Amino acid sequence: MLNLTNTRRGWRPPPYIILLFPAVTFILIMYAYPFILSFIRSFQIDGNLTLGNYRKTLELYTRDILFTFAVTLFNSILAIILGVLLSVYFRLNDSVISRMLTKLYRLPIFIPFVVVAQMMNSFLAPHGLLNLLLGRAGIVNLDRPLQLFNFAGLSFGFIWKLVPFSVLIIFGGFQMIDNSYIEAARSAGANLLQVILKILIPMNRSSILVALVLIYSQIVGTFTLPYMLIGGKIPTTITVDIAHRVNYFRDFGVANALGVFSYIMVIATAVYYLKMNIKDAKAAQPKF
Repeated sequence: MLNLTNTRRGWRPPPYIILLFPAVTFILIMYAYPFILSFIRSFQIDGNLTLGNYRKTLELYTRDILFTFAVTLFNSILAIILGVLLSVYFRLNDSVISRMLTKLYRLPIFIPFVVVAQMMNSFLAPHGLLNLLLGRAGIVNLDRPLQLFNFAGLSFGFIWKLVPFSVLIIFGGFQMIDNSYIEAARSAGANLLQVILKILIPMNRSSILVALVLIYSQIVGTFTLPYMLIGGKIPTTITVDIAHRVNYFRDFGVANALGVFSYIMVIATAVYYLKMNIKDAKAAQPKF
């Protein structure tokens, strides 16, 4: 029950309400309102409530929805695995190479997706740098070069961009773990794999989950990379389909329905992450 602060001039809300009001208002206007409006309009055609937009979406874009989910899930898991491996290397090695790499790995984080897409367009093209290098090595016949403007090329671009981001979060968590835990495990006879699986990863689970949720959400919502690499080819991602329906057909109903499918993909991970946070918070509370 809300307690109001009484004064001689009347009452006023508690200070925490005043402090929260601007942030909550911003979230409601910029995020909650567009989300609710998009969800409602996905069920409307000419002002009438109907499932027609969803039927049309499933008829035309089921393959793209599954493709988006596959790309997102595969690259999220792979980015986290590579991020954990690199973070473990940086945490347990203090060599000149590891110190140099800890300074260089952050560079892709600050490169926009549009620049990454153009780089991948040049690097992965049928006669791009990758095929030319493989052709010089005799691995690929340049008359039949590798075709990488597909799932493979898209995954390569996402991994190049997002692995450094996952390392930034996960490595920061690993640095918070005291060396005494690692040394104690080694003194008890633990090998490297046991140190990673029994010490580093369990003690840094929250950071790994944060990285997973953020990477997953980024991939679902990325437009530039799939648009520039795959374009109008089938299958493509939901974001490209939304742009296509709006720009060429002005079909906001189907675009909103596609948006709802992307919301479902993201909400599932957000709910799981919130449940884990609540569980960890309850476990951390002192018991009397």
